[in-house]
Amino acid sequence: MKLLIVDNTAEGQSRCARRIESFHQSDVEMLDLRVKLVLGKDLLQSLDEADVLVLGSGLGEEGATLARNALNRMPWLHVIMYVSEVAYSGGAFRSAHAAGVRKVLPDNASPLDLLQELVAIFQEFRREGRVREGRVVCVAHAKGGTGATSICAALAEVCSVHRRRSMLWDLDVETRDLCRALTVTGPTAKVVSSWVNGTREINRDSLQDALIPVSQDVSVLMPPDSMAEAMDLVCHTDGIEICQNILDIARVVHDVILIDTGGRIGPATGALMRAADEVVVVIDDTILGLTALDLFLSYAKALVLGPERLSFVVNGYTGEMLALSQIEAELEPAHHLGEKPWSLPQVPLDPKAVLWPGSGRTLYSIGQRSTRAALEGIARQLQLIPDSGASAYSDDVQRSSWWEKLRSRKAEFPTGGGRYGGEGSFGNEEG
Repeated sequence: MKLLIVDNTAEGQSRCARRIESFHQSDVEMLDLRVKLVLGKDLLQSLDEADVLVLGSGLGEEGATLARNALNRMPWLHVIMYVSEVAYSGGAFRSAHAAGVRKVLPDNASPLDLLQELVAIFQEFRREGRVREGRVVCVAHAKGGTGATSICAALAEVCSVHRRRSMLWDLDVETRDLCRALTVTGPTAKVVSSWVNGTREINRDSLQDALIPVSQDVSVLMPPDSMAEAMDLVCHTDGIEICQNILDIARVVHDVILIDTGGRIGPATGALMRAADEVVVVIDDTILGLTALDLFLSYAKALVLGPERLSFVVNGYTGEMLALSQIEAELEPAHHLGEKPWSLPQVPLDPKAVLWPGSGRTLYSIGQRSTRAALEGIARQLQLIPDSGASAYSDDVQRSSWWEKLRSRKAEFPTGGGRYGGEGSFGNEEG
């Protein structure tokens, strides 16, 4: 969000800029603030570079005139205006509002008043699609062995083929199935630990240091390297704020954030499920899968505040058991979810599904044509990729995608001595 600060003196400009500098760095980065200082006489020449115009009190009565001229040229501009305490008490805000100013603040107002207004503007920009807002999908499961990690990784590859900048977040802090299946390891997990123990601040630079890129489009965020800090992150209430700060910054710099919760529901993962745009519950086609989902829904509906952001993916396990329509028929009378959660395509039984961990590929590129079609359909309905009927997959996807880079890294570090482990660094997929 671009801020244009205008005043008639350098001192006045600096006074406004210091208010921005007093914000917490995480707030600056969440709002993606970029600030430019100009004199009142140069306003119109710089106006095209602004989303928000901040007028300093040194402009006096000229401030309302500048606001009116700016809004005549750019009606969608948001204008915040500072006035002296005397002018404010004298009703200067009346003429300012008549000129179209959004907010008038006295010079002695707290910087938090400005921050609050900028946050409100940023939320409006999000709703209008004027700023990047990464789409967040939490991938969960009601019981182990359903293929949640397979689906999460495969959706990331679908996004990469469509050149969507994505972050894979492994929150399976106990078995780290996603990282092990992708043979991703390294010292960057220490950065995540430093966020938990408070030795490093969560900001855009530290997030970049924590991410392991597997292409120019997709990166992986590992769990903390210490089990104690990993459990603090997902099980302690302090983890809620940590995860929320990570998510706020990730939304600004990524198009898609895919979170593998590992099936653990704690304070932090619960908060992420509430904050997510979509919670995808991966289930299998067995009787145990159905009964586990029944129990899961008893608290998940309240956790995500209703069924509007819930979706179910049936991942073919036996190929001969329950179809999604049968599961819906069993559970819908008790849970009253409506049609939307049951609308995603079913992933068919695929004999190659067990082969992807450690291969440098995912179920998307290693699977059969019907599997790819189902995964692309899921990604479209979740709004992770453009809503187009054409498939972006080709036989050259291995050579053009991030998985080729992953394979080259494995060849560079065949025994797991580098950033990416070798063949022995991954385990059986969690399912």
